[in-house]
Amino acid sequence: MATQGFFITGTDTGVGKTVATACLLALFRKHGLNVGVMKPIETGVDPECSSSANSDAKFLMEIAQCSDPLSLVSPVRLKTAASPYQAAKMESRSINIERIINSFRQLSDKHDPMLVEGVGGLLVPITPNYLICDLIRDLGLPLLVVSRNALGTLNHTLLTLRAAQQAGIPVRGVILNRCEAGGKDVIEQGHADIITELSGVPVLGEIPFLGEISEKSFTDDLLDQLEASLDFRELLATG
Repeated sequence: MATQGFFITGTDTGVGKTVATACLLALFRKHGLNVGVMKPIETGVDPECSSSANSDAKFLMEIAQCSDPLSLVSPVRLKTAASPYQAAKMESRSINIERIINSFRQLSDKHDPMLVEGVGGLLVPITPNYLICDLIRDLGLPLLVVSRNALGTLNHTLLTLRAAQQAGIPVRGVILNRCEAGGKDVIEQGHADIITELSGVPVLGEIPFLGEISEKSFTDDLLDQLEASLDFRELLATG
């Protein structure tokens, strides 16, 4: 049976992939699921000196209350804040794709569902001839696209969805992320319907602005708010 879960990508760097992944982890845990997490490649982090404050992988492990080895959760960790290929090139390192896939298989044997957070967007290079979209295909997970709900998101989101479809990657849906405090204007209120109309991909809801979050942020009230904001029944029907 195929592993259930999602690969979480974004339309760009800084759109809230890690926030969205953390919210999904907390919701799946609320429902009693044995959820596993993976950040296969992390850049911009010192492998010898990192914490949940400056490492997405360690932060997600904290949210998931994960006891899996960091070497499986995040098998590739690079200090340079750049694409994996550029960071590895600058550090005179090579990225072992098979190690990433084997780590995923080991974790997926222990957990169901699995949430795997990517780095950057779909066309970010891992090696000269292997992109994030190639990794998604090899892991065999459906895609969730996190998009910033702000001016410009239509272009970024539709480009990402088209790239996924052209690569033959099944897309479960789009999650909008509110990156700034305050109400939505009339333009932002219309984004979800237009994305679905033009792409045929459902928008599964919007994560409200959360600011800085930690494990303690996910109170019962916040989890109820998130569950009301997202089409969580669709997300629970993983696979």
